[in-house]
Amino acid sequence: MVKNVFKKLGKKQKNNKGFSLVELIVVIAIMAVLVGVLAPQFIKYVEKSRQSTDMQSVQQLKSSVETDISDNENVTSVTIAISGKKATTTINASSGTVTPSTSSAALKSSGWPTITYTLDPGTGAWSTTATATTNTKNPKKDMNEVFSISK
Repeated sequence: MVKNVFKKLGKKQKNNKGFSLVELIVVIAIMAVLVGVLAPQFIKYVEKSRQSTDMQSVQQLKSSVETDISDNENVTSVTIAISGKKATTTINASSGTVTPSTSSAALKSSGWPTITYTLDPGTGAWSTTATATTNTKNPKKDMNEVFSISK
């Protein structure tokens, strides 16, 4: 029926298949706003996930070191140094060498401040011995929780 009306008026019916340029621009603008709002939240989520994974890796390293030195009375000092994307262990003994089964851990987040944790073999307590304040992207207190240090 509509075709008959157009024929009588002498006009051709337009074949509207697709979107107009204005509609496409509006959709692109909406998507740009959504990305602008959601991207920072997504980045924060990914960074928190990396931090959590790093803390688990350091916890495993700490547990491995504690297990390795528990039977060795010659241990004089134990340190776990965290710097950038790596955590490394150093164990000093009065005689002989103590080699931990796990001596380092790769970290996924690069924002950890340079910090060293030292174990007192006599008491079994960990303490913070050195920190750098230049990189504060990841909070030091989160890693302190791994070592049961409250400051």
